[in-house]
Amino acid sequence: MENGKIKGALYVLISAVCFALAGVLIKSIDWNALSISGARSIFAAGVLYVYLRSQDKRLTVNKPTVAGAVVNFTMLQTFVAANKLTTAANAIVLQFTMPAWIILISLFVLHEKPRRSAVVACIVIFAGIVCFFFDKLGPTGLVGNIIAVISGIAYAGVFMMKRIPGCDFESAAILSFLGCAVCGLPFIVQETDFAPTVIAAIVALGVVQVGCAYIFLSKGLDYVSPLTASLLSTIEPILNPIIVAVALGETIGPLSLIGATLVIVASTAYNVHVART
Repeated sequence: MENGKIKGALYVLISAVCFALAGVLIKSIDWNALSISGARSIFAAGVLYVYLRSQDKRLTVNKPTVAGAVVNFTMLQTFVAANKLTTAANAIVLQFTMPAWIILISLFVLHEKPRRSAVVACIVIFAGIVCFFFDKLGPTGLVGNIIAVISGIAYAGVFMMKRIPGCDFESAAILSFLGCAVCGLPFIVQETDFAPTVIAAIVALGVVQVGCAYIFLSKGLDYVSPLTASLLSTIEPILNPIIVAVALGETIGPLSLIGATLVIVASTAYNVHVART
């Protein structure tokens, strides 16, 4: 492997580790989901804007970029809400149903006929989703699972943003962060717990878990393909629930565990198969 590809792979892995901090940090903050999303986005927007200017680029605002921002905004908001309403493991694994949604979007929107392997991957991934919904969950967990699936659909759109002519990925992310901040501000001012640990968690979410994650992902994609990046990012749905389980003692039910295995294995196997062929 060339040095550039090794460097790119390391950047993507660092990005995945940053993203994997979401579960434990979000669950450690006793705030409304919109408050958390809005507050972290303020810091994330600042970090990514500094990076954008360091690359001698300016903020781009056009229709394709705004469309990308709407997709990313949806993914950010629904993922935080899902973490509040269901387990961190359910939220992140259901979000990583993203490859199946990419296949379906490609079929019905771009009219690209999927490979047989893609169809098999879809079937296995959706079998995993069914396991989550048949696990012993109350109404709140069910709603959280539904929102997590919506987050997965939006996440698929985020991965496809670079296929939109004229869409600037970094600018779309910054605009989505600003949108989250505006939506969250009315809820932030109503919060009462501003302990140092809460503020530290919010700053960590914005600067590291989102801001640095997007920077490293962007740098990684300069060296490796989106497919390789997707494969390397599979560490996130594995690492995220492990961190939460160790730090907060949160676990998932047996059916959810089976579902998680199906989703992760199917996504990884499909990416490896496509990379080889």
